[in-house]
Amino acid sequence: MNDFLKALNELIERSKEGAIILVEGRRDVQALRELGVEGKIVPVSNVPKASIVDRVEGDVIILTDWDEKGEILKRCLFNMLLSNGIVADVEIRRRIFSSVDVTEVEDLTKALIRLQTRQRF
Repeated sequence: MNDFLKALNELIERSKEGAIILVEGRRDVQALRELGVEGKIVPVSNVPKASIVDRVEGDVIILTDWDEKGEILKRCLFNMLLSNGIVADVEIRRRIFSSVDVTEVEDLTKALIRLQTRQRF
């Protein structure tokens, strides 16, 4: 199985088990829903980061875009969560984006469609 599909399946399963997924915006939430992620997805743009950090606990996955803005936001969230004793998962973000040719969460659906199309031929 492709690394992207493995990481996506892990994201879906962990979400079902209660993991909270932090993304940048509403379109990212919509894209993850289209990919089958059913659990709690929290958009963090336009929200004070401290209030987000105070509201999450347990298994947290940071899934920001694979660009400079997303990297800065990932580091900021990771460090704020760490200061509250939460070690957020950023590895799944690396696994997803290092195995596809898109850089935004909202484009992951397109990446999955392309992968499925290639596998049929």
